[in-house]
Amino acid sequence: MDLEKYVKKLYGSVAASPCPFTKEEIAELEKTKELLVYLPAGLSMEELRERFGIKTNINFENEKMIRNVMTNDNQWFITSASKTPELIYMSGQNALRIYEDEGLHGMDFRRYLAFAATFKDKFGNFPDQTYWTFLLSGNYDRSGVSIVGFDRNNVLSHHAWMKGFKAKFAGSRYVVLAPRIEITPATQKLRRAFRGSKEIEGKEAATD
Repeated sequence: MDLEKYVKKLYGSVAASPCPFTKEEIAELEKTKELLVYLPAGLSMEELRERFGIKTNINFENEKMIRNVMTNDNQWFITSASKTPELIYMSGQNALRIYEDEGLHGMDFRRYLAFAATFKDKFGNFPDQTYWTFLLSGNYDRSGVSIVGFDRNNVLSHHAWMKGFKAKFAGSRYVVLAPRIEITPATQKLRRAFRGSKEIEGKEAATD
């Protein structure tokens, strides 16, 4: 994967921070059916939407209840390359518990926009067509959660819901953050988290 070419295609002149995933971790993404996604710091939801040409039913200029995480950090993350969300008919609350047990994180709105654009760049269409996806990082207002998905007209729709909600058309997506801030001889052998793995090594912190 040509990281510089990928970032330039999605973000133009926006400079990318060094990727904290190793060449070996990136090389195995085809095998694990995952995507590497870049999200620059500071870009708002509306700036991302406009940059990617995503049509949506949300007016981000007026939407003040959506909360994102790590907005001041450049983010490289790995997520599933599946065209549909996983954990269908499982509440966002239970999905979040599973991800946390595996050392994983959830999407927030900014991550989801960057993921959707990366997915479309690779596969030619948007993910989650006629499905809803819980955005399990960040929140809506105090205790709510956002669910998003693309309709048959490629319009991204958003609703605020409850984490305890579940339906046969709603699922979740995970995010893997690198197990290191930068690649050094001391950090390059640290193991990243994997979906479905219960190994301690993939978690960000643990006790002996």
